[in-house]
Amino acid sequence: MRHAGHLREPRRSDRRRVPAAGIELLRSAAGGNPHTLVADEGTCHWTDRVVDPTGLALGMIENTAVACLIHPEHGGTGIAPGRYLVRRRRERAASRHGLRGGNQLIAD
Repeated sequence: MRHAGHLREPRRSDRRRVPAAGIELLRSAAGGNPHTLVADEGTCHWTDRVVDPTGLALGMIENTAVACLIHPEHGGTGIAPGRYLVRRRRERAASRHGLRGGNQLIAD
């Protein structure tokens, strides 16, 4: 892995092509709501071998043509050509003693 700032990036050999059928990046804790990355054959690579100090990274996308992240409830989101770190969402958690509850991951 290479180190770029605070993010350690994977070697090119750790990246795999996204097949036309897509790759499921995330599924909710309850087993539903898959988040699937789809792209034309040969235009997008994915790796989950990324070290992110926030602990939120799912992986990295590198695409040379538009790719889409598909969610059954929200539809598709186009991803312009480029290189992107895909992270889980988090939100501020309230505590019973005020606003110092810390962060919690979103369970979509």
